Amino acid sequence: MNRIKGTYIKFYYYFLFILILIGINISNAQNLNFRVSSFFYSFERYDSLSPSGEKYSQKFLKGYQNLLFDITKKDWSFNTNFQIEEDVIGKTGKGFNYRFYSVFIKRNNIFNLIDLKVGRQYVSAGTGRGTIDGLFLKLKLGKEKEYQLKSYIGANTPFSYDFSNYGKLSENYSFGAQFSYYGVKDLSLSLSYFVKRSKPESYYTIRPDSIFNPKELLIDIDEFDSKLTGIDLVYDKKYLSFFSKLYYDINLKRFYRCEVNLSYNIFKTLRLNVGYNYREPQISYNTIFWVFNHKQTQELEGGVDFILKEKFNIYTRISNVFYNNDNSLKISIGFLHPSYGISVIKHTGYSGESEGIYGYFNYEIINKKLSLTSGLNFSSYKLDNYLNSRETAIAGIIGFVYCPINKLNLNMQGQFIKNRIYKFDTRILVGISYWLFTKL
Repeated sequence: MNRIKGTYIKFYYYFLFILILIGINISNAQNLNFRVSSFFYSFERYDSLSPSGEKYSQKFLKGYQNLLFDITKKDWSFNTNFQIEEDVIGKTGKGFNYRFYSVFIKRNNIFNLIDLKVGRQYVSAGTGRGTIDGLFLKLKLGKEKEYQLKSYIGANTPFSYDFSNYGKLSENYSFGAQFSYYGVKDLSLSLSYFVKRSKPESYYTIRPDSIFNPKELLIDIDEFDSKLTGIDLVYDKKYLSFFSKLYYDINLKRFYRCEVNLSYNIFKTLRLNVGYNYREPQISYNTIFWVFNHKQTQELEGGVDFILKEKFNIYTRISNVFYNNDNSLKISIGFLHPSYGISVIKHTGYSGESEGIYGYFNYEIINKKLSLTSGLNFSSYKLDNYLNSRETAIAGIIGFVYCPINKLNLNMQGQFIKNRIYKFDTRILVGISYWLFTKL
């Protein structure tokens, strides 16, 4: 109980810090978007590496608290999204951790031309994707704002999503730009450029010298470089959708990704989908991974969707991945509905032999108050082509969501899995979520 209490004390300290930071402007704000969630996840783990050689189990209870907080006043907004987690029973890793996924201030329509964001934020601009701690600017030009230029620069966000271990800014940064054109109805065309440099933290370790005596050695790895450019094209109408991208690695002087997707409504209820993908392993320049052999893959995919009353969808998909002198085929069929559905998937070829079936069932027990969610998955596969025997795995979930009021959700979910490693593994997730959006 003391650890549970400690979890909430730390969580509310962070929450109080956010409120103090912006509370001085809350009374003058126009919109407030607030969501807080607390979840506890319980599981039991068996360990066969005990000193006595006997198997023993250890029980764990982990707590997670998520907070999303956005406040807006005219063209100004403050946005944050973070998570706190702690081991309440049993300890894994440090036992306590926090992650700030976003913390930024945004100002829209400066001189009716510029949108500006400062802080930790996720960037999605063609070849440029990832989280940075820095500056993002969007310039909107033209009579209908049909010309738009995104640009951004900042330090690479630490992998732990905290505010430490940045390293030198000259060795850990990202910047890029994307120019987009929206002047033709239903069409958008974008050109992007992205540069990222990152250097792992140096560390000391023990290594043998020339006569195999142990000595302490500093491991200092060179920084990794990525320089990418690309084109994105989207054409989207009511009955026709076309999407394509072509990305180029400047350092390696090769195209590393090409994607083309076309979707067309033959009839109102019948939709045809075709696609092509070309992928090169995206490995940073001057890294150790270039000592390994790697090859590109190509994939062709086709599918048909039969939609009834926009709720019931019968579909089939066939895709083939082409490797060097080999290929892998995937076939899937099924039907989907917001409340129930079932899917069957078959893999064969270079990627292995496997079959799987998945079904789900959701039911509203009490109108807008109590709902049931459930799912069951069964799969059969071969670990090696030379083996005659097959392995099986089964997994499932069942849960309930209770909404005493529209803004409050109470959740409970049970999970289980059974396979060649786990005879029968069960886990429990319970939580509470509160969401508020209001105009002040």
